[in-house]
Amino acid sequence: MKIKRVLQTLAPMVYRFSLELLYPLNLLFVYLRKDVKYPNSVLHISYMVHIPYYTVLILRRLGMKADYLAVGSSNLWNRSDYVTPTSRLPFVKAWLEFVFFWRIIAKYEVLHLHFMKTMSQDGWEVPLLKQMGRKIVIHYRGCEIREREKNMALHPKINICSECEYNPRPCEGQEARRELARWYGDHFFVTTPDMLDFVPQAEYMPFFLPEIDFDAYRIRERNSKRFKIVHATTHPGIEGTSHIKAAIQRLQERGYKIEFVFLHLVSPETILHEFASADLAIGKMKMGYYANAQIESMFLGIPTITYVRSEFMTDELRESGFIFSTLDELEQTLEYYLVNPDALAQKRAIARASILRLHDNDVLGRRLVNLYDQLKLN
Repeated sequence: MKIKRVLQTLAPMVYRFSLELLYPLNLLFVYLRKDVKYPNSVLHISYMVHIPYYTVLILRRLGMKADYLAVGSSNLWNRSDYVTPTSRLPFVKAWLEFVFFWRIIAKYEVLHLHFMKTMSQDGWEVPLLKQMGRKIVIHYRGCEIREREKNMALHPKINICSECEYNPRPCEGQEARRELARWYGDHFFVTTPDMLDFVPQAEYMPFFLPEIDFDAYRIRERNSKRFKIVHATTHPGIEGTSHIKAAIQRLQERGYKIEFVFLHLVSPETILHEFASADLAIGKMKMGYYANAQIESMFLGIPTITYVRSEFMTDELRESGFIFSTLDELEQTLEYYLVNPDALAQKRAIARASILRLHDNDVLGRRLVNLYDQLKLN
């Protein structure tokens, strides 16, 4: 055990020393390969999740050379163009990263970093990209940029931090990576406007609709007589899941025939199939704005209960298939639609069309393409 601990202690040192040995080669290649790049190109870098995968499909449709590099692996998603190289041997890991960087990453004109993720753990390659004139887009997508204490102080009544079950919390110990992003980023995005509390200089970039075949998922007829409600989340503590379950249980105890489907850590395809046969979906009841799962359920024509802070509310949202509520009012909201099927049918009739207007993939995709072009001109 002592030998193992010693090796674990030495590994980062050996890795850093290996990178130092490669540094002169990196500087030489910056000079020699500065102009070796794909025209009209962007590389999206992220955890292994489905959203960047859909994004590059949209950008390709708009004519870009767009690819997706996944950092690490996942049991829930396995589609990407590249996966970061790794090795248990630190000097081998450094060499693999060096080769991968110059063979793949350095050839893209724009690097679009989701969650502040980079190929390497400490982002050693980012300054080299900037020296070659590559442009860096930082796309904050969640808790990597939120500050727990600030969030709870700004919104003491309801926030996603108060019952957070992350351990360790991803919002803590991020200062080095946040500083890297602030120093080298050319443009900054947030996925939901509530995150502007923490990066006011960023631009709100809405989620894309899923790049899937609608007919492949929708269920045209349901046989169940129970009212099906679906709630999907990766982290129940930041969603208000316990409160959602309690509200539904109280309604069930009062005699309402509800089939509650709780999806935790399942694949995107599983979630879509369950949404397709639902009467209602519920999600993001604490954050202050809706997110990807709510968009996916609406895309399939399923009205969705969510919470949006008053300062973000618009007429377009009010007239959509969304049903807005709070955790305190959730039981009453659910009961209203249980006993008023015509009201639910009206929401269902406009759900899909309204989300297609709110999140038009071609419009959003062109926003990205135009941004990339502007960054390259600068």
